[in-house]
Amino acid sequence: MSDVKQFWDARAADPALDASQVTHPDVWQRWLEIETIKKLVSPHDRAIDVGCGAGYATKQIAPLVKEIVGVDFSAGMIARAAADAVPPNARFEVGDVLSLSAARFGVFDVAVTVRCLINLPDWPTQQAALRNIADVVRPGGRYIFVEGLRDGRAALNRLREAVGLERMPTVWHNLDFDRAETLGFLNAYFHLEREIGFGTYDAIARVVHPLLVAPDPPAYTAKINEIAARIALERPDDLENSRAVVFCLRRR
Repeated sequence: MSDVKQFWDARAADPALDASQVTHPDVWQRWLEIETIKKLVSPHDRAIDVGCGAGYATKQIAPLVKEIVGVDFSAGMIARAAADAVPPNARFEVGDVLSLSAARFGVFDVAVTVRCLINLPDWPTQQAALRNIADVVRPGGRYIFVEGLRDGRAALNRLREAVGLERMPTVWHNLDFDRAETLGFLNAYFHLEREIGFGTYDAIARVVHPLLVAPDPPAYTAKINEIAARIALERPDDLENSRAVVFCLRRR
């Protein structure tokens, strides 16, 4: 975990990375994730964004909820989040998902994680984090889980290989979730209300786009990625080739 924390602290300290890119360079994937979350929150919600990074998503969600707390284990990320235009109903605190508790933060109507738990080293540690998240969600509250999915990444790699592209490289600090295993564990705490996939975006941005520009590398900011994200927002249930999944969960 120390290597992962050092990685994120270094990114937080890099002035070349703006808020939209400091936790993920794919700006249109980030846009798609945030726009999806916006549709799932309500004005009365007290929300917590666990693993908020530099607060880019937190600040965009803030106008749509009553209150939001952004928590991240990187002090550098929290410093960046707190330094620039914090909405009046938002605050940021240094905190680790592995020590997250209702005793410290209280309980919330909605919890959000966006590519946070994939940074944990193994499934038992991810389970511990999920239990802690359940602890801060009130009965009947919601958990919006936006995390990497092993199943969708494997399907997308098969599609890439079928059209002559290489498999996507492994990200050293990411451990994607197995869908069935994860839902089986979450069932003790939450009821699954809906799954949302970004397979339309991934098929265009990770297959069509590279084929069109080869041998040049694809650019995250390319217009075709914007088009893909806007189409995917209107087709939110394409799970087959989705590298990430949104589980919309209701606390038991």
